[in-house]
Amino acid sequence: MTVATLPEKVAAMLRQRIEGGTLDLPVLPEVAAEVVASTGREECDLRALADLVRRDQAMATHFLRVANSPLYLPKSKIVSLQQALARLGMSAVREIALLISVKTRTFQVRGYERQLKEQFRHSLGAALFAQEIARMRRHNVEEAFLAGLLHDVGRPVLLQALVDLHKEAGLSPQTAAVEAAATADHAHVGSTLMAKWSLPASLADTIRFHHAPEGALSDTKGPMITALADELAHHTLDAEPRDEAALRSHRALDVLNVYPEDLDKLLAMRQRVIDMVTAIA
Repeated sequence: MTVATLPEKVAAMLRQRIEGGTLDLPVLPEVAAEVVASTGREECDLRALADLVRRDQAMATHFLRVANSPLYLPKSKIVSLQQALARLGMSAVREIALLISVKTRTFQVRGYERQLKEQFRHSLGAALFAQEIARMRRHNVEEAFLAGLLHDVGRPVLLQALVDLHKEAGLSPQTAAVEAAATADHAHVGSTLMAKWSLPASLADTIRFHHAPEGALSDTKGPMITALADELAHHTLDAEPRDEAALRSHRALDVLNVYPEDLDKLLAMRQRVIDMVTAIA
């Protein structure tokens, strides 16, 4: 873990809490957890689901916003939450509930608002590309979406921890040092968070190894999909897009059997991804 530029006391405290498993991890909000559980059942009552979502006004507003976005092209404006949920479908409702919760509760650290807004946009873009790659390769589409959405979730968790540790030590955080330290161990911390949120072990494994897919403890397909989606999101959403030639030689393409024409289809998703990210982020 590279934390050399942090004050020695803060670096030691961070290392101790990560290695000792005492780092403060966010809890998945109650409404989001209930929506995820409800939409996973074979029979889900839309009226009851709408009543549940109304308990979180921010989430309800986001559902209406997404249902009325260009992505879904409604013939007339959707004003009913129940109608919006029906329009989106249970799988999308579950995914959106998680991403809204992550955006409003996890990707929020005072002093780092701009950085985390851009990171959330990137994570959502990666999720959209990941689910399409998974669909092409007949992998678990929903898990691929979640892996893309949550692959960098350890970074805001570490940013908050570092801000708190500096305060505890009576020191002022230096932005560059804090961001570097948050990046260094974000995959490990993000993987740990998956267990706390009771999400699948395979998802935790994917997040832990998305920068080094070959080291995955089980199947490398999930980490490879996330790694490729990560690069596609950078290429699509960054102010300075990644080099397309480098993208076309990405190591995941051969492993996943993504052919040049498949990559062309993924690159053609650019405007759809931008529209979805704009609608939510």
